Amino acid sequence: MDILTFISELIRTVIWPVVILILGLSYRTKITELLPSLSKIKAGPVEAEFDLEVRKLLGDSKEIIARGPIGETEELSSEEQESDISLAKIYTGGEDPTTMVFEGWKSIDGALWRLGKDAGVIVDPMDSMNSVFRTVISTELLTLETKRLVIELYEMRNRVVQANIKPSLNAARDYILAVEQSVRLIEKQRESVKKVGNVKY
Repeated sequence: MDILTFISELIRTVIWPVVILILGLSYRTKITELLPSLSKIKAGPVEAEFDLEVRKLLGDSKEIIARGPIGETEELSSEEQESDISLAKIYTGGEDPTTMVFEGWKSIDGALWRLGKDAGVIVDPMDSMNSVFRTVISTELLTLETKRLVIELYEMRNRVVQANIKPSLNAARDYILAVEQSVRLIEKQRESVKKVGNVKY
């Protein structure tokens, strides 16, 4: 190997790292903006599936409310829909999507606890979320559609907790909206529950 071939091979092997270094330094702000989305691409399919399921669940909850509890049709007013959207925007303001899912489930847990308390199946206010959920779901207090909706929301919440799924902001917003629809259904069904003696107002 002569000296010219050696120099050309040396330049060829050294030039690419130097070019990449120069490009990296000149576009470092753009690259730092892209880094969070690269981690999203890595775990994308699971989170994309979660997003689709939440969107479908939100649609299901709106259909159930639109049909009404006993087949009567009840349209959501545009004012109610706007309040749902503004509520979701409030939840999305500066919060982590994972935290939003946790906080959303607390609303359902509270509604389930009130329903169970009114029916007399829950007595202790210190019952855990899992205990309240299992107790109310095992009864006939909720309609089958509402029960299915609550179970799916519970399973999605558990996937975020146990499988460490990081939902997108839109998925968290849709989850919150589905939660609000479910709480509305639970509260409607709570109105028809016969209050037992241990309920105090």
